[in-house]
Amino acid sequence: MLKKKLIIIFITVLLYQTPLLSKSISFSEFNSKNLSKYFSGIVAFENKNNSQALDFFNSTKILLNRHDPFLEKLVMTLILENKITQAINLIKTNKKNKNSNFFEAYILLTLDSLKKNEIKKAIEILFSIPDELQTDRVNFIIVNSLIQYANVFKNKQIKKEKGNFGNLSVISETFQLCYLDDKNVDSFFLKLINNSQADYSRYIFFYLTYLIEKNRIEDAKAITDEIDYINSTLLLSQGKSWIDRDKNNEFNKVFSCSNHNDIIGEFLFLISNLFSSQNKYEKSNFYLSLSNYLNPKFVFNLSLVAENLYLNKNYEKSKIILKNFDKNQDFYYWYRSKKRSSNNNKNQRS
Repeated sequence: MLKKKLIIIFITVLLYQTPLLSKSISFSEFNSKNLSKYFSGIVAFENKNNSQALDFFNSTKILLNRHDPFLEKLVMTLILENKITQAINLIKTNKKNKNSNFFEAYILLTLDSLKKNEIKKAIEILFSIPDELQTDRVNFIIVNSLIQYANVFKNKQIKKEKGNFGNLSVISETFQLCYLDDKNVDSFFLKLINNSQADYSRYIFFYLTYLIEKNRIEDAKAITDEIDYINSTLLLSQGKSWIDRDKNNEFNKVFSCSNHNDIIGEFLFLISNLFSSQNKYEKSNFYLSLSNYLNPKFVFNLSLVAENLYLNKNYEKSKIILKNFDKNQDFYYWYRSKKRSSNNNKNQRS
């Protein structure tokens, strides 16, 4: 039923909604083969089968300049398949066409500039985003937060006048202070970590990273002494494990406050987590892919990818992600044996 309904809607759009076409072309110019493959791509995309959707879209690229939504769907699919560079190059090739005027295209070009350390260019792109693409509240927050970050990277200072986006602003300012190595960074991290209204324990890991980077080993140990392996997140347990085993150099291998790409990568993870909490898993995975693009070293975020896939009932792909995650963790097998030992002790007591 769903497939039949989509067929009717799609053909109706092509026949009657001519404003959707970026050029005045007749229906006959969409030959049956291209039409069938494009429609199959849409069905696969809606069914969360991104690999199959990408195959169909790649075989119908003739529609790039003829059907406005095509480029956006192709770009989104490429990102969900972690082909970020290919998606960015596609946008650059087609940026003179009006069908490249969608929000995610601007974000991708911004991140491309940031990754290349072209901060000024990134700011120019952000300011060029049309107002109509920022009417969505989350889009508005993303743009203005990225502008704040980019200005800090460029000017090496935080503006007194800044947007207020609640806890997201507090988190952003904490990382900006960390980037600047500001004297107030400790108090901001501690305020964030000790917030009684929400669980911000994740940021203990980034505070540990900062302390280790500043060679404040004893301060870091004092924090990890309070962390319990079994009842903590994998991220925190990994941090505690590194410090307990004197592998402090591992922290800087996955994250550094002095690396602006790492910081934006964490911001994008926050946005991804926001969409996940709203059950918008496709959007969540989109920003997770971008987070990984900026900081591929931070493999811990793969756990959210696996969770999103699981909640979308994409169990096989979720298992693949988890297996890849396991291979990247020197701590994982030790952690699993500790948990198994703990469960055995519980069973014996019962």
